[in-house]
Formats: sequence, C-alpha cells, structure tokens
Amino acid sequence: MGIFDNSKLVDLVTKYIKTQLELVKLDIQERLEELLSRIFKFILASFAIGITLLFLLLGLANFLNDYFESSFMGHICVSVIALIISLIIIYSLNKKNPDTSLIDLEEVDEFTNANENDHE
Repeated sequence: MGIFDNSKLVDLVTKYIKTQLELVKLDIQERLEELLSRIFKFILASFAIGITLLFLLLGLANFLNDYFESSFMGHICVSVIALIISLIIIYSLNKKNPDTSLIDLEEVDEFTNANENDHE
C-alpha cells in the first residue's frame, strides 16, 4: 500500500463532482422559479391594466356618444384612436435600427484584413 489511497481519492472526487452538479441543479431550479414568478406577476399586471383600459375606453366611448348625441359615433372615434396608436406601435417595432454603424463595420473589415496579411 502506497502513501496515497487511490480509491479514497477517486471516491472524494466523485462525491465532489456530484455535489457540484446538485448545486448547479438547485441554482437552475431557483432561477426558473424566480423567472416563472416574474412571468406570472407580469401576466397578472397586464390583465389588470388591460381590463382597466378597456373600461376607460368604454367610458370614453359612451361619453362621446352622449356628446355627439349618437349611439355609435363615440365607439367609432375610440376605435379610430386605438387603430392609430396600434399603427404607430407597429411602425416603431418594424423600424430597422442597425446595431452597428458603417464606421464600426469598416474598422472590423480593416482589422480582419490586417490579421489575414500577418498570417501570410
């Protein structure tokens, strides 16, 4: 028998690796629980805001109906306002903003060409 007992060392390393894997699993589980909690709170808040906004828009539509002395004109006005806001939001989402400017791309190209010339 030598100075070191290999079976005990292998056993210790195996237990250490298993412990580290369990710690990683617990960390992932904790992060998933936090993420799901945030998602649930976001959905709940969005639902509450949506219901509030719906009733405010219905109230505005009824107010405009009384103002215009019509049974449908207020609803049409609110619908048009909602359509305009929706189109603005859709347009702003589709607007293409490049992440890198042309100057940055030129610098990358110069750097790449310089490195290629060094290797030749």
